[in-house]
Amino acid sequence: MGMQELCELGQRQLMDMHYAAAQATVEEAEQIAWQAKDWDTLARLYLPLQEARRQRRQRCAEGIIQLDCIARTADQLLDPEQIVAQHPQGQLLVAGWQSLETALRVRNLARQRDLYLETFLAATFPAVDGPVVVVVPLENAALTPPNWPPHGIVLRAADLPVGPHRGDWRFCAQAADLWERLHLPFLAAADAMQDPWTKIEAYRQTLRVDYACELAHQKLAQTVRGLTIASHAGRT
Repeated sequence: MGMQELCELGQRQLMDMHYAAAQATVEEAEQIAWQAKDWDTLARLYLPLQEARRQRRQRCAEGIIQLDCIARTADQLLDPEQIVAQHPQGQLLVAGWQSLETALRVRNLARQRDLYLETFLAATFPAVDGPVVVVVPLENAALTPPNWPPHGIVLRAADLPVGPHRGDWRFCAQAADLWERLHLPFLAAADAMQDPWTKIEAYRQTLRVDYACELAHQKLAQTVRGLTIASHAGRT
């Protein structure tokens, strides 16, 4: 399927409220547009992509919110398949013992199955006053205590809300705050850059940290639009 056909399909899926499918479709169109350096199409893609991702996060937040799906000892093994089966819709903080692998597998399973389920990338580590959970922005973060990765969030396991909760605004707010704390340093770094190409890649990195960051979509569209204007001006 060509890029324009994908764009049209993504719009129809959005209108039909098939948000996970719309996200995947528009993301595929985005990749084709990047390879073709089609700035006009890219500038138009980011708003529907933002809407698909915003709606997907909203659907996730309407499910189960559990921010203590964590291993508290080295012997406690978490089963990603079981986690996904128990919580096919929701927002989770999943943390294996000194490893991101469990959270990564939960995230991948959710994406493969088009579930409205998202998880933070985290790992649990021993500490003097009880285990701590380190939430990281990206999957390639180096976990070498006590030198935690840049922009990681360190939480005491004992301070996390206990158990699953459905559609509670207080827990939705806690999850939203964690996403914001993760993406804000990346968004600020992108805002400070002057070169448009570097700026674009920095906004795209922000979206790798938090796929639903609305400001990153809007500023990315604006920056790409500037390339479109410059390109047109160069041809006149």
